[in-house]
Amino acid sequence: MLQGSSTRVNTKLRSRPLQSNSLTNESIAAPSSPKPKPRVGTPPRRSMAPQALASTMMSHESEPSLLGKSILQSTFSDGHCFRPDFDISVIKGKVTENVVEPERNPENDKRLIEMQTFLLAYLTAKMESNTAKLKAEAEVRILQEMEEEEALHNEVQEKKRQYLLMEKERLVNEILDLQIAALTPVAEAAKTFTKDYTSFATAVDTTRHELPVKNFYIDGDRREFLDKAEACLKESEKLLVECTEGDHKDSSTSLECLRDMKMTSEDISQQLSGAFSELQELSSLVCRHTIHVQQAMEEEQLGTARNLELYCPKQ
Repeated sequence: MLQGSSTRVNTKLRSRPLQSNSLTNESIAAPSSPKPKPRVGTPPRRSMAPQALASTMMSHESEPSLLGKSILQSTFSDGHCFRPDFDISVIKGKVTENVVEPERNPENDKRLIEMQTFLLAYLTAKMESNTAKLKAEAEVRILQEMEEEEALHNEVQEKKRQYLLMEKERLVNEILDLQIAALTPVAEAAKTFTKDYTSFATAVDTTRHELPVKNFYIDGDRREFLDKAEACLKESEKLLVECTEGDHKDSSTSLECLRDMKMTSEDISQQLSGAFSELQELSSLVCRHTIHVQQAMEEEQLGTARNLELYCPKQ
C-alpha cells in the first residue's frame, strides 16, 4: 500500500510542468501540455499578462550580466546586444487556450489526503522508533560511563588511602629515629641512676625505724582504737607504779629485767623492721611484675599499630 501511494505521488509530481525563468525558442515553440489537477488548498497557476511580459523583456535588455545566459547562439550573431522582436499575441493566444479550469474530484482529494496522512503517520512512527533506539543506546552508554567513573573513583580512593598510610608510616619512622637519637645517651645514665636509687632505697629501709613518724594507719574505728590504747597505757602505768613502790632489790632486779626486755625488744624490732622492709620490697617486685605482665597482655591484644599510636602520638 505504501509503494502504491508513493508511486501515485511521484506520478503527480512528474505531471507538474517545469517553470522556465528565461524566454527561449524551445519554451515558445513547444506545445503546452494539459495542466494537472492542483492539490487541495493550493491556488492554480496563472500565466503572465502580455504587458507584464513585455515590460520584463525590456527591463532585461539593459542587463549585460544576463546576456550570456539567455541569448541563443542560433538567433544572434557576435556583437548584437538586442533580443529579437517576438510576437506576444501568439504567446498570449496559446496561454489563454491552455488555461482550463480543472475539475475537482472529492474522492481523489480525500484519497490524496489519506495518503499524506498515512505517510505522515509512518514517518512519525519511524521517528519515534529511531528515537527509542537512540535513547536505549544513550542509556547503555551513560551506564557504561558511570561504571567507568565509579571504578576510577574507587581506584583513586584506594591510591589515596595507600598514600596516606605510607605518609603516616614515614612520619612514625622519623619520630622513632628522633627518639632513638635523643634517648641513646640517656640510656647509659639511666643505668647509673638505677644503681644509685637502689642503694638509696636500701638505706631508707634500714633506717626507717629511726625516722620520725608523722602519720600512721589505723584499721577499724579510731575511737575504739583510742579507748583500747588508753586502757593499755593505764595498765602499764599501774605496773610501773607497783614496780617503783616495792623493794629496791626487787626494783634493781626488775630494772635489769626491763633492760633485758628492752634489748630483746630492740633486737626483735630490728629484725621485724628488716623483715618488713624485705616484705615491702618483695611486694613492690610482685606489683611490678604483675603490672608488666598485664601491660604485655594488653599490648599484645591492641597490636603494634595501636601501640605506636599510643606511645608515639602525632605532634
